[in-house]
Parts: sequence; C-alpha cells; structure tokens
Amino acid sequence: MDLQIDYKKLYQQWLEEFQQTNLTELNQELFSCYKKILNFIKDYKEENSNELKDNILKSYKDNLNFLFNDFLKLREEKIINSALALKEINLNNVIEAEKLLYQNLVSAIKGFKKVKKLSLLEGEDQINLEALIESEIITKKRIVEDSIFNKTDKTIVSESNEVIDKEKIEYILVRFLKKTPPLVGIDLINYGPFEKEDIANLPKKNAKILISENFVEKIEIP
Repeated sequence: MDLQIDYKKLYQQWLEEFQQTNLTELNQELFSCYKKILNFIKDYKEENSNELKDNILKSYKDNLNFLFNDFLKLREEKIINSALALKEINLNNVIEAEKLLYQNLVSAIKGFKKVKKLSLLEGEDQINLEALIESEIITKKRIVEDSIFNKTDKTIVSESNEVIDKEKIEYILVRFLKKTPPLVGIDLINYGPFEKEDIANLPKKNAKILISENFVEKIEIP
C-alpha cells in the first residue's frame, strides 16, 4: 500500500466532488478500498519510530480522515438536495447506503406533497390524516406484495425499477450492537426497529452496510 498514491487518489475524487454539481461515481468496491486505507493508516506503526516520522504519519492520517469524511458529507448534501427537489440521480454512481437514503427521502417527500395537496383542496373542511396515512401504508404494502409475488414469483421489482432475482438474494445472521432504526431490505421487506442484542437474518447487502457502520456483527454459524 502506497500512502502517497492512495492520498492523491482520494484527494482527486474529493476535489471533483467539491467542484461539480453532480455526484462522482462511488461504487461499493471503491468505498471499501477507501475504508481499508483509513483502517490501515489508523493501525500502522513504524518500527524505527522518531518524532519526524510520527508527525508525517499523523499528518497523513488527519488529512485522509478529513478528506474522506468531507467527501461523504458533500455527497450526502447533494443527495438530500436532489431528493428535496425530486431530481433523479444515477443510482449506479452511489453506494447502497446513499441509495437507500435517496429513495427513502423521495418517498417521504412525495407522501408529504400528496398530504399537502389534499389539505389545500377547496371544499374540504378537514382531512382525516390518520385514515389517509393508513391508506398510503396499505397502498404501498400492496405495491410491494405485487412486486414480490409477481407472475414468475422469482423476481422483485425495486423502487428504482431494478429487477432482482429473489433466488439469488443472500442472507446472513447478525447481532445488533446498538439501537437501530427500521430499514427496507433489498428484498423490499421492512426490518426493525432493533434494540441492542437483537438477532436478525438480513439480506447480505444490507447487512454489509450495517457491519461497516458498526451497527451489527455477523454471527458465525458452526
């Protein structure tokens, strides 16, 4: 691992992210690569250490952490702004966590706009929000069920119109390390919320995100 090359690579992407309006491409593999670099330098120790080497290493460590965290923060702001404007983004250019953030925000904003529109209709004295929300939940549940149990019963159509083969979805058993809010799996099933020490069988893609963020740990089955 060459710290200078890795630093320049991350810096270049951070700079592009900073300078342009659209999201730069960040796939799960590249994200994991950046995480490995940060973990490597975090645990790295020089055998023949001295003050100069320690200062240089600390400088690399601080700069890498700043770049990576600011890079993710810039992307988060772009995703939130796009969702607020109901502007489409290229979901192939984002990691799974960012994809879920965007899709859930868009879904919430569309629901809010619908409620707002109904509340402003002339001649309506009062809107029964509880009944309306219940109706929305039932409608969404039907859409999910129709997507899951379609004619072939072998595929799922996600909110992004991505066709997912149910038979190819992998699941892993995890234990929750902290209180965790509910999430929507790639199989379109709602999971959670979870308390610390809860155990659940989650789609592998969702579980990997939670593992990387230290929300869960994988349970190894002998």
